[in-house]
Amino acid sequence: MDIKPPFYMFSVLCIGTLFLLSSCAPVVVGTAAVGAYKGATDERSTGTMVDDSIISTKIKTGLISEEQVKARHIDVDVIDGVVYLIGVIESNTQKRLAEQIASQVDGVKRVENQLVIGKTSPGQALDDMMLASRIKTELFKRKEIKILNIDVDVHNYVVTVSGITQTAEEKEIILTIARQKAGTSNVVDNLTVKN
Repeated sequence: MDIKPPFYMFSVLCIGTLFLLSSCAPVVVGTAAVGAYKGATDERSTGTMVDDSIISTKIKTGLISEEQVKARHIDVDVIDGVVYLIGVIESNTQKRLAEQIASQVDGVKRVENQLVIGKTSPGQALDDMMLASRIKTELFKRKEIKILNIDVDVHNYVVTVSGITQTAEEKEIILTIARQKAGTSNVVDNLTVKN
């Protein structure tokens, strides 16, 4: 059963009212509003969003539990049961273990292991963060793009764009912006066009 946008707005209003006089009201209401907007604009059904979130959480927990895997360097994106492992790790062993952990979680349809073996210096990490910020800012400026449905990760100048778009045209706009901002960096396309 899909929950409709008016329910989200009602929820936001209720939460806002409950915390209106509280000092945490701006944080709670702001977070609820973003969550409501994301839920209302995401191309997946509510059930699929919940399933993907559960899969992601189980994978992250599994990665953290495995001492041989440096989980803090791995980003896990899940779209309709397809898992994308993105990041920079130190060895083939870590890469294989991460994929094994992800593939053993119930509900996973397939694992796209895009982990890169290497190291990231603090300067590189800052450059990556700045590039991701520039791409996200440009995407945010575009009214036709539902930015909350798009995830942009940058690791060692490799830009990975994940999420669900409404149309092939929206997907192409996102990739064009990513490529323009990335310059000579590689752009990995993990975008899915809504069926």
